[in-house]
Amino acid sequence: MSEAVGSRTEMITPDDFEKIDGVFREMVQERHLAFDSEEAIALAARLVSLFQSGIHDQAALKLMAS
Repeated sequence: MSEAVGSRTEMITPDDFEKIDGVFREMVQERHLAFDSEEAIALAARLVSLFQSGIHDQAALKLMAS
């Protein structure tokens, strides 16, 4: 199976998910959001989208999702 790097179809591995989750949890705490709030859900979707578009650095994800 080939992956298209930078595409919306790029598979997220468990290790990748841990990176995204770490950024998500940090940003939710900084913003004092409930994990199930609409804003937190939108943030999670944005982080996944950014990751799938090729942004894999945690600092860059945080910056781009802000």
